Amino acid sequence: MKTKFLMLCSVLVLALGSTSLYAKQKPFLIHGQLPHLTKTIMVLWDDEDLALTPEQKTKLKHIRQRTIGGLGTIKGEVFPLEEEIVSASNNGANPDTLEDSLDKLAELRAEATMLHLRCLYDTRNILSQEQLEIVE
Repeated sequence: MKTKFLMLCSVLVLALGSTSLYAKQKPFLIHGQLPHLTKTIMVLWDDEDLALTPEQKTKLKHIRQRTIGGLGTIKGEVFPLEEEIVSASNNGANPDTLEDSLDKLAELRAEATMLHLRCLYDTRNILSQEQLEIVE
């Protein structure tokens, strides 16, 4: 009984650990060097010092929805494709047979990074210099 319980706990820990790791993965080419401005702005949405206007809020919501929606789609392709490549490699696949999949993975990660860069650019063009100083 004790052995079964320990085995079940081990399986749960592994499952939860891999799920949270998967959720934390990012589909970008550049990691940890670019800010996530819209995430910061959402936290400060009604902050008096930031003082977003209704027009700014509308534009920022649109940018965030476009970015999050696009990234959601890309993530849905990136991580399964990555797992497929890793699995094939671990099972002895010839690297030449993985080239098309790897090219597609690189293309998707570049697309995700471009979405992030576009989000930063568009957000910075909506905020005033004073507002940028608060969120950056």
